[in-house]
Amino acid sequence: MKRLSLLLAAVLVLSLSVLANAQYIDGVYEAWSDAGAKSTGYAEVFIEDGKIAAVIYREFTDKMVEKDWTTYPWPQAGEAARTLGLKMVENQSAQVDIVTGATGTSTMFIQAVERALIKASPDKPTDKKYFDGVFMGRSDVASRGYYRVVWVTIQDDKIVDYKAQRVLADGSIQDPAEYGWPLEMARESYKEAAINSEPGYVDTISGATGLTQMSNIAVRDALNRARIDK
Repeated sequence: MKRLSLLLAAVLVLSLSVLANAQYIDGVYEAWSDAGAKSTGYAEVFIEDGKIAAVIYREFTDKMVEKDWTTYPWPQAGEAARTLGLKMVENQSAQVDIVTGATGTSTMFIQAVERALIKASPDKPTDKKYFDGVFMGRSDVASRGYYRVVWVTIQDDKIVDYKAQRVLADGSIQDPAEYGWPLEMARESYKEAAINSEPGYVDTISGATGLTQMSNIAVRDALNRARIDK
């Protein structure tokens, strides 16, 4: 009985020691980097026993289409996507050296993992809903085959800037000059309303119901990528 008590005590001490050294809460955490003009990065971080166990990184174009590293014309970016996660596990940190020739991918990778680790932290912020930054989102595909991609800039849980583009069914980006007068006005009206309205909920703009609905969906998608609590 005495030996059992000593064994239980040893297990308790070991458990408390593990908890004390656990830096993160176990689980799987997803996060996005800031979106640039041409791409955005996504990280999935696996935490086991309070430690970084694995990291998966994916990168998307300005059309919100995932990049295929086997055919991507910049091999250094593919190398960064494949190797930086292993270094992060080894270092138990998002702070790793940038891969030469792949500064953009490395920077997005690091930022996305840093944000995922904030989500995994027992001390993550509770007074904010969103990360500050620029987040990309996309709408559903319309009946005519196009969809909208938006860049939403967030500061202190508010939208402070917005831009969008229409991706056509053939994968090309429509020139805004081809929109014509009503839609061009609606685009500017939506931007103003997005900044001044509840994030993601702009009232229907007269004569541009489809644009408003698709833009709202894309903005909410961007906001979802910016969430701290998800």
